Order: sequence, then C-alpha cells, then structure tokens
Amino acid sequence: MNNYLTHWSLTRRKVFANCARRFAISYIKNNSAQFPHKRRNKWRSPWDLMIQSTREVFFQWLSDLHKNTIWTNKTIYSNIRFKIITNLYTFNATKGADFERLRNQLTNQGYLRFKKLLRQDLIRRIIGGKIKEWSFHKRINPVKFGHLEVYCSPDIVFKLGKKWNLVRLNFQSERNQPYHDLELCTMLLWSRGNQYLPNLDNKFNVFGIYYHMGKWQQKHISPTQQLLQETKQLLEKDVHNMNLLLSDFNLTGDYDSLPLATSKRYCKRCPYKKKCPVNYN
Repeated sequence: MNNYLTHWSLTRRKVFANCARRFAISYIKNNSAQFPHKRRNKWRSPWDLMIQSTREVFFQWLSDLHKNTIWTNKTIYSNIRFKIITNLYTFNATKGADFERLRNQLTNQGYLRFKKLLRQDLIRRIIGGKIKEWSFHKRINPVKFGHLEVYCSPDIVFKLGKKWNLVRLNFQSERNQPYHDLELCTMLLWSRGNQYLPNLDNKFNVFGIYYHMGKWQQKHISPTQQLLQETKQLLEKDVHNMNLLLSDFNLTGDYDSLPLATSKRYCKRCPYKKKCPVNYN
C-alpha cells in the first residue's frame, strides 16, 4: 500500500469520524492538482479561529505562570484580541465593518471562555500554589507505539502526593464522546516514553477538562490495565480504518468519491466546503 498511514492524533480521529473526504484532503498525499491550496494557509471558520486563538493564549499564560509572571485581566483580553486579529488575517478573508464586528465578538467569546477556565478547580489549585510540582506540554512530537506514531502528550502534568496526574484540555468538545475514556488514556502511552515518570499505571490519574454547553467540565479516570489495552486496540483499529480509506482513494485518486459528512453543521466549518459535492446533493 502506497504511503501507508502511521500517524494518530485526536484531530485526525475526529476528522476521520466526521468526513472521509476532508480527512483524505488533509492527510493523504496526492499529486493531483485538485487541491493546490493545501500548500497554503487554508481558510478556517471564525468559530474555529476563536477556539484556536484562546487555546494558544492560554498556553502563553501557562508559560508565564510557570515563571511566576501573573497576567491582569487587561493583559488576557488584549492578548486574545491580538491573537484573534492575527489568525483572522491569516486564515479568513473577512474585511471592513464585518471584520471589526467579528473581531470584537470573537474576542469577547474567547475571553469569557478563558476566564471560566481560570475558575476550574484544578487550574485554580495551580494558580493558588496548592499544586507546586507541575509542567505543561504541547502535542507537537509523536510517541512511538509499535509501527504507529501517536500524538498523545498531556497538556498539563502535576504531582500530588504519590500520584502523577495527566491532564488534557479540550476548548470545545463534541456533543457525543463515546470513546472519551480511551482517548484520554492515550496519555499513558506518552508517560511510558518519559524517563522521569514511573512505568506503572496505578501511579497515575487521568483528567479531561473540556468545554461543553457553556461550561468547563472535568472527567477523572483511574487507569487500569484493561483500559490501557482497549486504548491500544482503539489506536490500531483507527489507523487500520484510515488505511482502508487510503486503499479506496488510491483506486480513483478522486476525493469527491469518498463518503461525505452527514451533518450540515460540520460542513459550515470545513475549509474544503467550496467545491464539495455535498453542495450539489
């Protein structure tokens, strides 16, 4: 099989589950000129840019907090505003009066989401110094798992008592998350590749902090060997199904022949919607 897919990430998984066509355009290499814009900054919806910008600013805030530099509310707001303006210019073509209105609306939404996160229990304990031993990480380097390369690092790691705690932040969760526990447990694969952490599952707690229905919510998991085994099976099955799609795509080389999203809501935020067959059905 040409260009066998070996990478797994939550983003890839969500895109694959929602729309095979979008997944193929995003992650399957092809010499076709059908989508030359893949090589440039692709359009992103304002809503996605607000989520992306707020997340980026939060990690800037975490970095400064780790150095004992405290941001004022004005600093938080202005940084979110600047990041949103930058991302709108980079990924979106909105201009004029609409741009000003959209910029202000997205900044207010991002700021509100950010401030709510600072009131979340675990984050409050970090801010207040009750959690002293902590670090933050970005999912930019994969972990080797057999023949797979998995992007699964936690966003925050902290130690409390004898337990290490792995935390993943989701700035906008999906309505249905049937595999949420297993997706969170992928962080254990990252921990096993870290020389400074124990190699025992019972030494860890796993947390998911996610934004849903206007609130930050928290899920706590005490990992078991069975959960870890099911997590590994999920990864293997996901990548296997992605390669089945690759095999189908290689027969035609036609993105538009692949299954489409069933939700119009998902299509609104798609960077490849302009020439999509779903518009003609």
